[in-house]
Amino acid sequence: MTAKRSQGRAAPLAPLLALLLLSMAPPLAALDADLVSTDITVVLAPDGTATLYHSIEWRVSSGTMGGFYFEGEAFAPAWDPERCWVDLEGGVRRALEIEDLGGNNRYDILLEGGKRFSGTGYFMLAYSGDFLAEGLVGRTVADDGRELAYFDWAPVEWDEGLESRAVRLVLPVKTSGETLTAEEKAAVPMRTEREVNAENRIDWYGSQGSDGAWYLTALFFQEDPPRRATQRLRLYFPADWLGVDLERAGSATSGADAPSAPLVGGSGRSTKNSGGGNEDYAGYDSGPSFDELYWDPWRRNPLVAVPVFGALAALALLAWRRRMAGYERRAALAEGIAWAGDSWTPPRLVAGSYAVPGKVAEGLHPAEVALLLELPLPRVAAIMLEGLAAQGIIETLDQDPLTIRVLEATRAEHGIEERFLAAFGVDGTVLPGLMADFFEETIKELQEKTWDCDLEATTAFYRKKLLEAEAVEREGATWDEGRWTSYRRSDPYWAYWRGYALIHSHPARWEHLRMPEGMGSGYGEFMRSSSCYSGCFAPAMAKGTVDACHSACHNACHDACHSACHSACHSACHSACHSACVSGGAH
Repeated sequence: MTAKRSQGRAAPLAPLLALLLLSMAPPLAALDADLVSTDITVVLAPDGTATLYHSIEWRVSSGTMGGFYFEGEAFAPAWDPERCWVDLEGGVRRALEIEDLGGNNRYDILLEGGKRFSGTGYFMLAYSGDFLAEGLVGRTVADDGRELAYFDWAPVEWDEGLESRAVRLVLPVKTSGETLTAEEKAAVPMRTEREVNAENRIDWYGSQGSDGAWYLTALFFQEDPPRRATQRLRLYFPADWLGVDLERAGSATSGADAPSAPLVGGSGRSTKNSGGGNEDYAGYDSGPSFDELYWDPWRRNPLVAVPVFGALAALALLAWRRRMAGYERRAALAEGIAWAGDSWTPPRLVAGSYAVPGKVAEGLHPAEVALLLELPLPRVAAIMLEGLAAQGIIETLDQDPLTIRVLEATRAEHGIEERFLAAFGVDGTVLPGLMADFFEETIKELQEKTWDCDLEATTAFYRKKLLEAEAVEREGATWDEGRWTSYRRSDPYWAYWRGYALIHSHPARWEHLRMPEGMGSGYGEFMRSSSCYSGCFAPAMAKGTVDACHSACHNACHDACHSACHSACHSACHSACHSACVSGGAH
C-alpha cells in the first residue's frame, strides 16, 4: 500500500520534471529563412498543355528549415515527383514530399523523412497542366477583326520580396539557333498588355529540343519584386503563328469573354523593351487614365498622404539597406542571366547516410564504372565505341568529328547500347541532344545502383577488375578459342572491359576523339553545361530524377513516425500560421 501511494504521489511530478529539464536546455535557434529568387520555365506544347519547372532558392541563416508552402497556381498541378527535389550545400540532393492541403491549390513542400537543412537550398518543383482546357491559352479577336491566340498566366505570389524572378516561356515555334539577331527578335509578332512591358525586362533566345531543333523562348525578368507582387503575363500572337492547336478552345471569343487589350509590342532586348512599337489596337477604349484613377483622390485629401508616405519612406529605407547588402550578387545575376541553371551545382557521387559499410555495387557496366571513377566523357564514349566494335556492331569512321557506321544494330542486347546507338544520326554523326540524354540517363542509373553502397569499397573492387581486364588483354593472344568462349560467357560486358583496358593502357588511342560542346570533360562539368539539358526542354535544374535514397526500413519508419507527427503538428499550427493565400511560410 505504501508503495502504491508513493507511486501515485510521484506520478504528477513527471511532467514538472520534464518542463524543468526543458527550461534548463539551451534555447533552439529561431528559423530565419530568406526566399532569394525563383526561376520558372514553362514549356508550352502544341496540344495546349504545359510543363512547368520551378527553381526556388532559399537561404537559411539561422535555425533549420524543413519546407515551405506553395499556393495559388491557376490549376491543380499534376506533379512529377521524380523531378521534385532540393539540392543542398555539399552536393547533397534530397527527395521531397508534397502534401495536398486543399483550398487554393495549396501544398506543403517538405523534405522527405522530416529532414531539415541550413544554408542554401535550391528546390526544384516540376508539374504539368492543361493550359488550353483551363483557359490560360485560347483564342480571341482584336477590335480590327484579327484572330489571335492569347497566353494569360502568372506564377504564384510569395509572402516576402525576392531579389529576382524569371519566367522562361518556351513556345512550339522553331527558330534559327540559341542566339537571335536584333532583326529576328523584332520580327516576333508578340503583343502584350502595357504592364507586362513596364514590369519586366524581356529578351528572346532559342532552346534546343531533343530533336536537335531550336525553339523560340521568351525571358521575362524582374529584379527585386516586392511581397505579394504578381507577374501576370498577358501575351498575344497571331492565331496561325503560335503553333498551338486551338481547336479544343472552341470558336474565337471577343468582348467580355476575351482577355482585355491594349496590346503593346513586346519583342525586346535583355535590358529594355524595344522593337514592335507601342501601338494599341485601333478603336480600343482605354477607359480612365492612371492619373484619374490614382492621383485625383490624393489631390482632394492631401493630409492623408502624410502618414502613408512616412511609412513608405521607412519601408524604402529598409529595402535600400537590404538591396545594398546584396547588390554585387544581383548585378552579376542581371548581367549574366542565361538559360537553365548556370548557378546549379550537380550532386557528386558520394556515400550518403544510407551507405552500408563494405557493400559493393556489383554488376556495373564498364561505362558506369568509368563515370564512377570520374573519367572524362570522351573516354567513356571511347569505351562504348571499343565494346561495340569488338562485337561487330559498329566501326568508327572518324574521331574528329566522331562518325560511325552501324554494321549490325540488331545485335545490341543491352539498354545502354541502344541508348548510345540512338545518339547517332543516319549519317553516323553525333546528335548532341540525344548524346546528352545518354550520358545523363547513365549517370542516373549509376546513382540509383550505388545509393546505399560503400563507394570506397566499390571503386576498389572495380580498380581490381580493371587490372584483371588488362591482364586478359596482355595474355589473350595466347588463349585458344575455348578459353575465349568461356571468358565471354562469364561476363556479359567482356567487350567493354576489353575496351576499358585498351584505353587505360594506351591513352593516345582516342586522343583525337571530339565530342559535342559541353561533353569534353568530366560528368560534373557536363551536368552544369547547357548540352546536358537539350532534351525535352527540361531546364538544367530539372533533368534526371530525384535520385533519392530509399529502403524498406526507411519507408516503414517514415510511414509510422513522420506522418503521425507531422499531421498532429500541422493540424494544430497551419491554420494559425498560414492564413494568406500566397506561397512562402518557411517552416
